[in-house]
Amino acid sequence: MNTPTPSFSVHVDVTNPGQFFACCGLLELAHRLWPGAEGWFAEANASFHVFCEDASVSLEELLKTLRTCEIAGLTDAEKKERDELEQEKRQLQRERKTLPDAKEARRLELGAKAREGVVIFNAPFSLSLDWWQSEDERTPKTWAGRQEVHKVARAAQEALDAVTDFPQLFDYSCVMRLPCEYRSKPGDEKKAVEPFYFDARRYVHALDTGFSLDVQDTDTLAHPAVELLALVGLQRFRPVATEPPGAVDYFVWHSPLSASVASAVVAGAGRHPLVRLYKSRLRYRDNQRRYKAFSPANPLT
Repeated sequence: MNTPTPSFSVHVDVTNPGQFFACCGLLELAHRLWPGAEGWFAEANASFHVFCEDASVSLEELLKTLRTCEIAGLTDAEKKERDELEQEKRQLQRERKTLPDAKEARRLELGAKAREGVVIFNAPFSLSLDWWQSEDERTPKTWAGRQEVHKVARAAQEALDAVTDFPQLFDYSCVMRLPCEYRSKPGDEKKAVEPFYFDARRYVHALDTGFSLDVQDTDTLAHPAVELLALVGLQRFRPVATEPPGAVDYFVWHSPLSASVASAVVAGAGRHPLVRLYKSRLRYRDNQRRYKAFSPANPLT
C-alpha cells in the first residue's frame, strides 16, 4: 500500500512525550472534523503527518476551529455562584466571621469541580476530557492540585492566536496569560498561568533553579499548542501499561492509522510492524513531591 501525500504536517520531537501526545491530540481533532482522518510519524521521527480525503483540509483550518471552539468547565451559573461565594467569604473574613457550613461546603464543591472536573470542547469537536480523574497510578497527571484544568486549557487556547508558523506549531512559546473570563480587575490580563508541564522542555528540578517556579509564580515560557493538544490526546491515547508507577511508555507508529487503531498501538494493545517503543518517566520537580513533569524519552532498541 502506498503512503498517501499528507494533507498537513508538523515538526515533532518524538522523544518529548508532550509533543508525541500533542500529535495524538491533532489526530483526534482532525478525526472529529474530518471523519476518516489518518495520522503517522515520518520514519525519521521529525514530522507527524495527517491525511484526509478532503483536499481542502489544512492545519491552519484546524487551528482556526480550535481557537474559536468553546472550551467549557463550570457553567456560567456555577461560575457566578462561585464568584459570589468567594466574595462573600472574603467580606466575612474581614469581619472576622465565617461562611455558614452549607455555603462553605458548596464553595469547596465548586472549587474542586473547577480544578478536577470535566473539560468540554463544544461543537464542532463535541469532546469531553476527564482522563485525569482516574486513580490509576499510571495516569500521567502532571499539574499541582491548586491548578484549574479549565483555566490552563483556556490560557493555552488564547495563546494560540499568535501562532503563524503552522508546521513549527510545537515550537511556538510564550507566557500564558489569564484568560478573559477569569479577569475581574485591571491588570489581570498580565497575570501568568502555569502550564500542565506536559512539554519535556519544561522539566526542571527546584534544586536546579534554586527555588520552585510554581511557588514563586515566576513568568516562564510555555508551549501552548503542546500543552492543549496533549491534554486532548491523552483522553484516547494512553501510555503503555507498565511498571514502575510513573512510567510513561508509548509506541510510535510509522504508517497511516485512524485514531481508534493508533490509540491501541500507542498503548501496546494492538500489534503493528512499523512501531518503536519509547520509555519516559514522570519526574518530580521538587523535594516535596508535589509537582511533576514529563522527562525526555529514550527509544528501546
